[in-house]
Amino acid sequence: MKAAEALQAIRQRVKVSRDQRIEIGAVPFQPGSEVEVIVVGSAREKKEEPEGPQIYTYAERLKKQKGIPRYTVREIERIIHQSRGLSG
Repeated sequence: MKAAEALQAIRQRVKVSRDQRIEIGAVPFQPGSEVEVIVVGSAREKKEEPEGPQIYTYAERLKKQKGIPRYTVREIERIIHQSRGLSG
């Protein structure tokens, strides 16, 4: 087999529903040729962890429930120093 034939790559974007087949046509390979298929997906299914929600999901939900505002690291540092009485 020639090196050029072995390294030929074809890229096609196809949307496939769950538990369905796809057929890709118009490729420059002879019928019965051995090819390698790489499946790349950008969408992942959301799965809940068996031991409970992820910490980031929990923190985001808690922040919304309690109305906790976003702070920068500098603002948090200032609040901590004020609570310790180190600076005014």
